[in-house]
Amino acid sequence: MLTDKSPAGITPAKATTSRVERVWQVQPAAPADFLEELASAGYSRLAAQLLYNRQLTTPAQIEYFFKATYATLADPFLIKDMGKAVERIKAARTAGEKIAIYGDFDADGVTACALLVQYFRAAGINVVPRIPHRVDEGYGLNAPALDRLVAQDVRLVITVDCGISNVAEVEYARKLGLDVIITDHHRPPEVLPAAFAILNTRQPGCEYPDKGMAGVGMAFNLVRALAQAGIKPTDGSGLKPRDLLDLVALGTVCDIAPLGGENRVLVAAGLKALNRTRRPGIVALIEAAGLKPGKLDTGSIGFGLGPRINAAGRIDDAIIAYELLLTDDLERARALANELSQKNKERQQKLALVLEEARQQVFRENLHEKNNLMVLSGESWAAGIVGLVAGRLCEEFNRPVLVLERGPETSKGSARSVASFNIIEAISECQDLLLRHGGHKQAAGFTLETAKLDEFTARLQKLADEKLQAETLVPRLKIDLALELDEIETALDQAATLEPFGSENPSPVYVTYRAYLKDVKPVGADGAHVRLKLYDTSRGRIVEAIAFRQGSRIDELLKTRYVDLVYAIEQDEWQGQARLQLRIIDFKTSV
Repeated sequence: MLTDKSPAGITPAKATTSRVERVWQVQPAAPADFLEELASAGYSRLAAQLLYNRQLTTPAQIEYFFKATYATLADPFLIKDMGKAVERIKAARTAGEKIAIYGDFDADGVTACALLVQYFRAAGINVVPRIPHRVDEGYGLNAPALDRLVAQDVRLVITVDCGISNVAEVEYARKLGLDVIITDHHRPPEVLPAAFAILNTRQPGCEYPDKGMAGVGMAFNLVRALAQAGIKPTDGSGLKPRDLLDLVALGTVCDIAPLGGENRVLVAAGLKALNRTRRPGIVALIEAAGLKPGKLDTGSIGFGLGPRINAAGRIDDAIIAYELLLTDDLERARALANELSQKNKERQQKLALVLEEARQQVFRENLHEKNNLMVLSGESWAAGIVGLVAGRLCEEFNRPVLVLERGPETSKGSARSVASFNIIEAISECQDLLLRHGGHKQAAGFTLETAKLDEFTARLQKLADEKLQAETLVPRLKIDLALELDEIETALDQAATLEPFGSENPSPVYVTYRAYLKDVKPVGADGAHVRLKLYDTSRGRIVEAIAFRQGSRIDELLKTRYVDLVYAIEQDEWQGQARLQLRIIDFKTSV
């Protein structure tokens, strides 16, 4: 719930306690021969089960997962059009042409923009950044922005994390005399823009083996190719592509790119760079988030650093985050990081309000029982927040969810989907109703005329009815395996070999049955969270646990002594002392 400290104009909504029960689904045990094979190779039973749960089942897959290194990255020139892109940039440097790096306003786009600008400046290339305003301009290239770039004597535009769907805008750029190089990782449309070069590993004819990189990963591969082609720093900095891996890790984790394949290599190396960083902007960001250098992991990025970077574009202008990442002045960085922290608090408050209103809309209209796909909209729901709301609702109700800021003339929305429903494919089937759209299998953004929203909703729901079965929409909570409380230290140590965790390699989830509940108390503002003390009977000790955003369920815990718990194991630090803590995902009264 929001308090009286909410931003002006925001009225806290009355919370709804309605919730949807999730079916607990413990993953099937790995086959005995698989366990035996991995045991002979030195893997514990728990580690083997976790690998099996992540579909890493062959010796080759497992060896690549653990042994791939920076040196094993594929040749960036395998990316279609990379040679053309490099030669055009070479020519621009020789001729002294001004290049614009045109980014997206999320963390992936901002880090990609900062990465290219930093390298280009070091290499003596005349370069300027351009990041559109989420509300005023929207996603991707737009004609007014291109006009302004021409007025600034820009001759070459390089997009990062956007552009692959901008067919009309690229054509307009060509009429203005601009060359456009697109670097993007989103799903290409059937008709590609007539750009000078397109760097996208998902496009037909691209031989690069890894298709899962984020936008910042694509920008990083461009830098790798430039360095291989001899376009190197001339400013005495000695900057190498590897020196930019801190930005690659930030953008990749924040974009929820899959952490297998090359992304796993880049993020692992990037985390090492982050933990010893001297980049003033990241140092200041770590301080503002209350984190400690040397102990950063993907969770630190996803829940500490990333939300602050994203808050710039969601609440105000993403250029603030860009400036933070590239400033050389620590005091300036601290001021910008504090500004982003304030914007992140504002983002949290707005998210709480819109999420509550959206959930009330779902339960009031019984949308989760009537529809395989839900479309929700509100006139006051900020475009920078709707994607977060869609993600939360998709997770809660286990079905595709589209959430829109409904305007009088046009509406902007974000979609999040389940694995069994390709949301960008479905949205693309309705592109005749849209002004613009783009995205992935499970996340997309779009803009349309408000008058067409009802037809758009009906067509999407029809597609969802055709492709989704009721059984697949039952919310399920996937669990890796069951543990006793005396096994949690061993589980944490053995699972650590699979880090870094993230999309497609999630932090392990465990279940413990009939845990003895010693104490329960509400914590946080308005008792939003619950702290539990569990008694480990075999060791005679207390195990601490925390259930975030589950304060409304505290009465269930107060009425029982034995609970079944689904949780992740975390290393917590309190008053300088490290301790284990269970982060409760769900619970039930034991039978």
